[in-house]
Amino acid sequence: MADICLVSMPTLGRAKSPIVPHWMLWLSGYIEQQGYQVDVVDVKSSINDEFSEREKERVFREAIEQAVGSRSPLVGLSGFTEDYRELVKLAREIKKKSDAKIIVGGIHATVSPEDFFLKEDSPFDVAVVGDGEVPLTNLIEAQKDGTHSLEEISGLIFRKGKDIVHTAPQSVVPDLENMPLHPYHKLDMNFYLQPQQFLVRPIYLSGVHIFTARGCPYGCSFCANSGKKVRFRPLDSVIGELRYLKETYNIDGFYIHDDTFTIKSDRVIDFCEKLMALNYRFLWGMEGRVNQFPDSVFRVLKKSGCIQIDFGVESGSQESLNRMKKGITVKDTETVFSRCRAEKIRTYANMLINTPDETEEDVRKTVALMEKIKATVYGICVTTPYPGTEIYDRYVRPPLSVDEYQLYSNNKTYTSIVDPRFRLAAHALSIEELSERLGKRFMLSRTWQIMSLQPLYLRALFRSKRRVQYLSMFVFRLLRRVSTLFQKCLRSLPGSGNVSSKIL
Repeated sequence: MADICLVSMPTLGRAKSPIVPHWMLWLSGYIEQQGYQVDVVDVKSSINDEFSEREKERVFREAIEQAVGSRSPLVGLSGFTEDYRELVKLAREIKKKSDAKIIVGGIHATVSPEDFFLKEDSPFDVAVVGDGEVPLTNLIEAQKDGTHSLEEISGLIFRKGKDIVHTAPQSVVPDLENMPLHPYHKLDMNFYLQPQQFLVRPIYLSGVHIFTARGCPYGCSFCANSGKKVRFRPLDSVIGELRYLKETYNIDGFYIHDDTFTIKSDRVIDFCEKLMALNYRFLWGMEGRVNQFPDSVFRVLKKSGCIQIDFGVESGSQESLNRMKKGITVKDTETVFSRCRAEKIRTYANMLINTPDETEEDVRKTVALMEKIKATVYGICVTTPYPGTEIYDRYVRPPLSVDEYQLYSNNKTYTSIVDPRFRLAAHALSIEELSERLGKRFMLSRTWQIMSLQPLYLRALFRSKRRVQYLSMFVFRLLRRVSTLFQKCLRSLPGSGNVSSKIL
């Protein structure tokens, strides 16, 4: 019997996601390093199958059965704000069938932990605020020896009778220098290493997301993870993880998912040099800030196999960037995209509409910048205020009830305004029509980028031990994409709504 069972959120979207649940790996690796045993429950569903209520129920029930079957005295759950209702449902079902204490963590438990204890009959026993490694280890120790009270453990919130108790904030965080190798063997790596489009978007690549650091020191008003000290893993540890993944699972590439990988230029250069010394010829991508790319970094990135950099461009209006507290300039964006084109490094530009107090002129400037920078791929999203962000506190009045958190699970959240309180823009343009027209102009025209027929990419595919998987996945998705586009064309109707042609 394990000391704790960690359960991945059993929604159908998560069950189909090819992105490794790193929170489970961080926590289980650390806890087992302290001498305790961890079970993980991570139910998966075929990526290629259609969504159905029957499959949704199967995934949910199987997760419950596995969690209860582990017979662990502690069960750990984690989720985002949009998972709130499902988290409560999952916790209640596990409680009905076991005596396990339910612990909840993740971003929502960190920014709004009291939400889990609003009712006296809450199925949750404890919420963890912040990093989970140390509090969970202390909870296991308290469960085993029975002498420590919850009040003595930092970083917790729990209900005691009619009161909600907050313990002291965490003063000790896990030392990333001594973190063990992720226990990837606990997951179904055959599922996660299928060629996917979520590593280097949107080309197909078999690999994993990795983290070389935690934290982000910047203060973007739309982000709940801002203003935190950056803690770095030793690069030898990161390289060791990549070596293990190649030798054990034959990955073809990876994506660095840090918020701020490029914050230290010397560290980026050191990483690239160590990566080249492996001689694995990985294809890889990363996130980057537009103002953190000196010439010395560019020279080594391409040489080490970096084929794409994803940037949070957000807007072409300096006024809008300032309101969002991005800490970058439009000129920074223009410069870095020009350099990427010169170095033949692919670019992904994330753009936002419905930004705080956005005007029609801000939209015009954004469209003009998108035309100018000529990103390889664009992501266009409607800015949505989430709990824990500055824009939520400013705009969402009254605040959402816990029952209204379900709004965030609406598939239209990224393309429309799903609640009047989510409208941040000052102009009267239809956000839905603006999103649709920008998508047609900058995204559909680049659909064929998924083919990515560059020699470097093709050589990597031919070398891969998964080349048959690549071919079958590519053909399947291409046929599905063509079918979808054809159906959309048939359904489309003329008319431009109230989005001015002068803007688009």
